[in-house]
Amino acid sequence: MEMMNGGFKVSDELLGTFAPIILYWAYSGIYVLLGSLEGYRLHSKKDEDEKNLVPKKDVVKGVLLQQAVQAVVATILFAVTGSDSESAQAQQTSLIVLARQFLVAMMVLDTWQYFMHRYMHHNKFLYRHIHSQHHRLVVPYALELCTTTPLKVCFLIQLGGL
Repeated sequence: MEMMNGGFKVSDELLGTFAPIILYWAYSGIYVLLGSLEGYRLHSKKDEDEKNLVPKKDVVKGVLLQQAVQAVVATILFAVTGSDSESAQAQQTSLIVLARQFLVAMMVLDTWQYFMHRYMHHNKFLYRHIHSQHHRLVVPYALELCTTTPLKVCFLIQLGGL
């Protein structure tokens, strides 16, 4: 990170690794704050406390684990694939091209997530040993990014983003 025209220049690698984590906590934090407005909740606080098989503390630990795995995988991928900052400087990309690439990437990733989630319900072994943990939250928390196992995070969720 270096100063550039009064601002900071952040590498794509650093931004790609930590921006999703920072945005997750900021966005979830808004919903945690809104959760105190009982009149606007979909589920009562009582339902949240009684029906969920996973306490909030465990959910937060699971989120931190998933984000640690995400950061490690991203770091390894950036190390293996190398830096493209030199080629990125030579190539100016229009906002329309960036928007199109973003939308296509979102559609591909969403499709991957949908079909992997569906497959986990159809495959009895994967459901029983990996995916069923995800369904232990009957009343979801705002912070519930991924109540799952490290295996699912690493191999099924992270590979979808490649």
